[in-house]
Amino acid sequence: MALPPTKFMSSLHEKYSDDDTTKELFIQADGLRDYPGFGDRHVLIYWYNNAAPSTPENNGQPAIQITQLTGQAGNYAYYAPVVHSVPPAVMAQHLQIFLGTLTRAQRDEMLALADAVQFNRKSTVNGCRVWTRDLLWAMVGADLITQEKFDEVDKKIPLVMRVPEA
Repeated sequence: MALPPTKFMSSLHEKYSDDDTTKELFIQADGLRDYPGFGDRHVLIYWYNNAAPSTPENNGQPAIQITQLTGQAGNYAYYAPVVHSVPPAVMAQHLQIFLGTLTRAQRDEMLALADAVQFNRKSTVNGCRVWTRDLLWAMVGADLITQEKFDEVDKKIPLVMRVPEA
C-alpha cells in the first residue's frame, strides 16, 4: 500500500496535482546506454502534470508525477502521489520510452495497480525493476499498455523477473 510522501521528499503534488486531461505515459531508466548486465538500474514511470510556470520551488521546470519503488536493497517503500520538478537536461541523461496515452481514469487505474503490486520492504534480491515489471505486466492485463510495448521495455531496460527471497 502506498505511503504518503514524507516531508523530506519535497513532493509538489499539492501545487501541481493531476487533472482530467489525457496524458502521455513514459518509463525512464538510469543512463542512456544499454544495460551492461550487472549492477542496479533504477526505473520509474511518469507523466507530466503540467509545464509548470516559473516559481521558486521549481525554477520553471515541468512537474512530473512519478510512480516508482523507492529505496535500495533492504529498504524499499512505495510512496504516492509524488510530483517533482525535473530539469529537461536531467531527463535527457536517461533512457525515456513512451508507453502510451492514458486518460485520467486509466492513470487512476494504473495507480491502483501500482498500489497492489506486492513487494518485500527488506528484499535484497527483488528491487525496483522487479516491482516495475510486475506493474507493467498488470497494466498489460488491464489493457493499459500492449504486450508489444511490454516486450520493448523489457528488451531495452531490461526488467528483472522476480526470484525467491534470499
